[in-house]
Amino acid sequence: MKNIELYIYDKDLNFKGVIDEYKSLRWRRKYFEAGEFELHLKATENNIALFKKDNIIIREESEEAGFVKSVEIIESTNTTELVVIGRFLSYLLYRRIVRKRINFTGKILEGMRVVLRKMTPFNKLEIADTSIDSESITFQVTYKNIYNHTMKLARAANVGFRIIADIENKKYRFENYEGIDRTVGQTNNSFYVFSEEYSNINQADYLNDGGTLCTYVLVGGEGEGDSRVLVEIDNTAGLHDFDIVETFVDAKSESKGDLTTNEYKAVLQEKGNEKIAAISESIKYEVYADDYKKGWDLGDIVTVKKESWNIQEDLRITEVEEVIEGNKITITPTFGTPLKETFTDDDN
Repeated sequence: MKNIELYIYDKDLNFKGVIDEYKSLRWRRKYFEAGEFELHLKATENNIALFKKDNIIIREESEEAGFVKSVEIIESTNTTELVVIGRFLSYLLYRRIVRKRINFTGKILEGMRVVLRKMTPFNKLEIADTSIDSESITFQVTYKNIYNHTMKLARAANVGFRIIADIENKKYRFENYEGIDRTVGQTNNSFYVFSEEYSNINQADYLNDGGTLCTYVLVGGEGEGDSRVLVEIDNTAGLHDFDIVETFVDAKSESKGDLTTNEYKAVLQEKGNEKIAAISESIKYEVYADDYKKGWDLGDIVTVKKESWNIQEDLRITEVEEVIEGNKITITPTFGTPLKETFTDDDN
């Protein structure tokens, strides 16, 4: 199998060269955050010159692109190896913070754009409009990291985000995108099932961890004693006594400022939502690559069946790791719940 070609550009998107000979490439795509890559190849003079910090790597037939974070040269008895490690372009947002307080009420994805447009600009970065609908939200954000905040808004909207390199116009473009519902219960799209019956799965790992589950939160905002602003988030209706888990969130640092009382309480509610966490669940399968990007792709919701474990669920593909080594390519998707996650603007 011929290696997938890698096109190298500088940060102004000027073409520098192409690579098609390398030892291995690990390319990890993620739906709710920036992906990552690791490349191993010979440390030739040409390769060392190509892979400078912040140079851009674009894969053949791939929308995502990455930038170089680190380069390591490793000498051994028989060869000298170059190890290039980087993140996908959306991680560039990690280099910016929210410098001034932003109060927002409206659709989640519009709030995302408000924050991005108010950050210190990347002159070559365009913020694309979106037709994707999202729920309403109220949040207050100050001095937070732009990437972390964008990532949490994406999870709240259940929508992916990425930055695309527009080579023709020498621009970068931020955009949102949605996976396709390919579950067996819908009729709008062709369905896809991962199962032992279809012989398209191999090794599997399953995690179901309720250790962080919380069902009731009391959030305390400004004020003292009886005058303190309090907000309850109560998800205990119908629960067994064992399943009721309560906690208090001290949010005095959230200032009311010029917000109305209802807007301020909405901010406190979002602050408390971090404690209302769903059971952490993920399934990892090693699967065959034949249907990748044909029958399913990153972000799609598919039906997953593990007959020997008596498990069948409709899950979103939240990550896809591609490993190219020698004449072999291994595709490993990670499946997570497609349900919306709670939002918090706490970066810790």
